[in-house]
Amino acid sequence: MKAMDENLKNLICKVLDGTASPQEVKIMNELKETNPDVQTEFDAQKNVVDSFRSVGLPEFDDKIKADFAAGVYNKIEKTTGWTLSVIGIALVFFYGLYEFITQPRIETVYKVGFAAMVIGIALLFASVLRLRHKLKKHDKYKEVIR
Repeated sequence: MKAMDENLKNLICKVLDGTASPQEVKIMNELKETNPDVQTEFDAQKNVVDSFRSVGLPEFDDKIKADFAAGVYNKIEKTTGWTLSVIGIALVFFYGLYEFITQPRIETVYKVGFAAMVIGIALLFASVLRLRHKLKKHDKYKEVIR
């Protein structure tokens, strides 16, 4: 009897979701007509489904987003976050560079690999800066508030 109850609940869900076959819809309609408990359960589940369908996520107004972005706390958070990140990266980088230069035990392969990595990152950074500088001159949307 328990398996039938679970099968019945699954059938109700399929009908309410619209994934039931025409034959399953026909079976559900027959069960609702012959058994008032099935009709009661179906109605209760339908109310739940309708409630969830009517609830939507709120859309935030562009003014709210703009006000948040222009807010003092947001600017402080961004500035502090970027500053601490850059300081941390610089400290780790320069300490690694110091150890790299002063430690005679480091093998040549590691020194060449580290140098290649640093030069590669520097070239990529310079490329991005050059591209941003070039695009800034020709940006037809520079007056658009983002």
